[in-house]
Amino acid sequence: MDFRKIEWIFFIAFLGINIFLFSIYWSSQHEQSLVTNSNQREDITQRLQNDDIHYKGTISDQHLEGYYLSAEQSGFEELSEAAYPDIYASSFVDNRVLNNTPYNNNEFDLDDRKQSFNNLMKDSRFIISGDQYTYVPSISRKDDEGIKIVGAQSYENIPFIDETSRVVLDVDSTEGKVTKYTQTMLKDIEPLREKMNLYSEKEILNTLYINNNIPNGSTIQEIYLGYFRTLEVGEKNVYVPAWFVRIEYPDKVVQVEKVNAISNQVISNNLVPKVENP
Repeated sequence: MDFRKIEWIFFIAFLGINIFLFSIYWSSQHEQSLVTNSNQREDITQRLQNDDIHYKGTISDQHLEGYYLSAEQSGFEELSEAAYPDIYASSFVDNRVLNNTPYNNNEFDLDDRKQSFNNLMKDSRFIISGDQYTYVPSISRKDDEGIKIVGAQSYENIPFIDETSRVVLDVDSTEGKVTKYTQTMLKDIEPLREKMNLYSEKEILNTLYINNNIPNGSTIQEIYLGYFRTLEVGEKNVYVPAWFVRIEYPDKVVQVEKVNAISNQVISNNLVPKVENP
């Protein structure tokens, strides 16, 4: 066999291998494109259903509006014996948290929690600036210590789902009375930027889904919107609207996932960066 014939054999073999590899590459790219296009067309509700993920209610595609907010946490400097004698006599402030064990017989109707909460918030002998707080059933709970009725301040009807703005009433379920409460409060709340469109429930659920934050066989119990503290700058806090998604895993463990409603990014931890004043 001469040298020229050997060259042709190698050339044809090399060309065949390249054609074969290119066909594999094209096929894989085509299949990937089909999968991508299929995922884009397939609604998140259908994908959840395919993975046996249940949701109680409907998933909204409505785009609400919200702000980046700035606020300062109150140290309850206004609390004095002259201004609030009843509260002053039964409470103390520790690390900007007011702790009160009220002397009065404060009834609470657990069958009408919203109205009972509102009635107590109107009583200036019971609480400071109570008219700023609204009942938030999503974060009220029952634990080993009893029933916790939670309220929060709001900004344009979106509550602060954050421990810096919260009233927690401890209610004795047997007697239907408030035995004690804690209160935190924000002041000087103001927007840092213009109002912005927020991602919808469907969009943030899709983000949680593709990031594997919703395991197969889970149940999405509730989705709710609230302002969440993301940064401390000196005495000021920065808050961002966030979607909170309560998920019950197949093993009955309940986890609350958070997604930034402006950037559609998962908030992976509760650590709040702090920047000291220069």
